[in-house]
Amino acid sequence: MELRTINTFLHIAELHSFSRAARELGYSQSAVSSQIAQLEAELGTPLFDRVGKTVRLTDAGLTFQDYARTLLATAQQAKAALQPAREVRGTLRIALADSVCSTFLPDLLLHYHARCPEVELVLRTATADEMLQWLSSNEVDLAYTLDQPILQPNLVLAFNELEPICMVAPPNHPLARQEVVTLEELAKQEFLLTERGMSYRDALDQCMDAHHLALKPYIELGSAAMLAEMVERGMGLSFLPEYIVRNELAAHRLARLNVPECQISMHRQLFYHRDKWLTPQMKAFVELV
Repeated sequence: MELRTINTFLHIAELHSFSRAARELGYSQSAVSSQIAQLEAELGTPLFDRVGKTVRLTDAGLTFQDYARTLLATAQQAKAALQPAREVRGTLRIALADSVCSTFLPDLLLHYHARCPEVELVLRTATADEMLQWLSSNEVDLAYTLDQPILQPNLVLAFNELEPICMVAPPNHPLARQEVVTLEELAKQEFLLTERGMSYRDALDQCMDAHHLALKPYIELGSAAMLAEMVERGMGLSFLPEYIVRNELAAHRLARLNVPECQISMHRQLFYHRDKWLTPQMKAFVELV
């Protein structure tokens, strides 16, 4: 059983295609088919169902997939352990929440590039569900989320920080002068909110719905930083992570509303897949977060 054959098997399992795996690995399709045929002969069972152009793992293939990941990761670790210390190189693929990008990423990337100048960074913004899917299919190495606590046995939690989400208004807004703001009062205001499906937007909608109320934003936008800027210009109210608006609140360019009925926090978390070998470039990023 050769490591290259195991690698080929895992690529087909992730891509659901012999031809796509062949292109990605730089093999001919016949070479890929030959490797899998040899592997199936060694194991004594089919690993893939091939119906037309559809390729799916058999039950045996699903069982072998976990072992294959472990075998390949162990081989990579052994190889790395025998290599002399050298500068970290390669590619690091990270999926991130938008709000994490705008606040934490600039300084983080500055320090990371100074530490690992030979690493190519590939960054993708995504929802938490997309990140989890990409981790499972090995399309990204790390996922940096802002969401409810994510506890899954196939994930390794490398970082976890609780982040409050706050209701903000222009400092001259009438509600900014009140000691307490009710949900009924909020329901009558003009709002600018993140898109539905974003963790803290969904939590806000659920809070309002529990009180038989609803917010109807006239602008929905994926960029939390841009929403904060529009609130500062007097365009309405918003609900944003405190770290996004911390400087504006301190400078009194925004006002934080006290809404006792809506106290929401999210977890800023960094994950990688349990079966993923922690590469030197991944380890360097985790240490800096």
